[in-house]
Amino acid sequence: MLDPEAKAVLDDLARKAAVQVTPRDAAQKLAQARAMTGAMADYSGEAPAGVTARDIAVPGPARPIRVRLTRPEGAASPPLLVWYHGGGAMAGSLEGHDVPLRQLTEATGWAIASVDYRLAPEHPHPAPQDDCLAATRALRDAAKALGCDPARLAIGGDSIGGLFAADVALALREAGERGLEAMVLVYPNTDLRPDRPWPSLATESGHVMTRGSLAYENDLFVPDVTERHTPRASPFLAPDLTGLPRALVITCEHDPLRDEGEGFAARLGEAGVQVTAHREPGMIHAVLQMDGWIARAADLRARIADFLG
Repeated sequence: MLDPEAKAVLDDLARKAAVQVTPRDAAQKLAQARAMTGAMADYSGEAPAGVTARDIAVPGPARPIRVRLTRPEGAASPPLLVWYHGGGAMAGSLEGHDVPLRQLTEATGWAIASVDYRLAPEHPHPAPQDDCLAATRALRDAAKALGCDPARLAIGGDSIGGLFAADVALALREAGERGLEAMVLVYPNTDLRPDRPWPSLATESGHVMTRGSLAYENDLFVPDVTERHTPRASPFLAPDLTGLPRALVITCEHDPLRDEGEGFAARLGEAGVQVTAHREPGMIHAVLQMDGWIARAADLRARIADFLG
């Protein structure tokens, strides 16, 4: 059953969508889609006291990459969680995830480095993944200089950010770089094939996303359909998932991405990865950003905190 607070968010999103004008061209359609994603910040609630934040830059493959580093105020050498925000790879921002990640910092006691990767369609696949990988390596190497524990590094992301986390974990494993302690995948994309067979894409369509809106995002992010059948675009298709760090995979009952996230968790387990899979009953996509409207967002943060330890 859909949680009443989640339904209130869906009703408000429907109200916002209803007042949008029909876009006159592709540029206006993109601007509207980005504005709707940015509007998720309306549901985020208040930033906690006791968390500091600063923006830094790390080297990237095309330009310096902006990173927002949040940390518990006064914490001495906290562990570091590198985070890749959601938004379909064509929207989303450090600002849109600022409050939720400050809240997560408070809940976990970890420093969190949120990566401002390049967005499609200006920078399609694999530019966002390349930025996430480069930023992760740079942050790992700079952890001590940033006042974090260089021996404790985890990665994570929500929605498309979960796909990026899986890609980073696979790339580091392939390169023989095994320093990741854990990965946190929150309602992740894992399979971008146009004909992917997951039932929740149909049964939960309209809950934050529709099948059509997901297709639009994927067309911008990976315009070459054949590329969507490769592990970099669809980590679910990676032939070998062995040797990845322990994983937390959180899905939501009323999320179009539910089944592919749970399918990826199952594949991790089959590969011998230590995986904790949890489905949030009654919840919808993007609940991590909805603490101001959905009280149970705090439960999700607590689950991440318990997992990270």
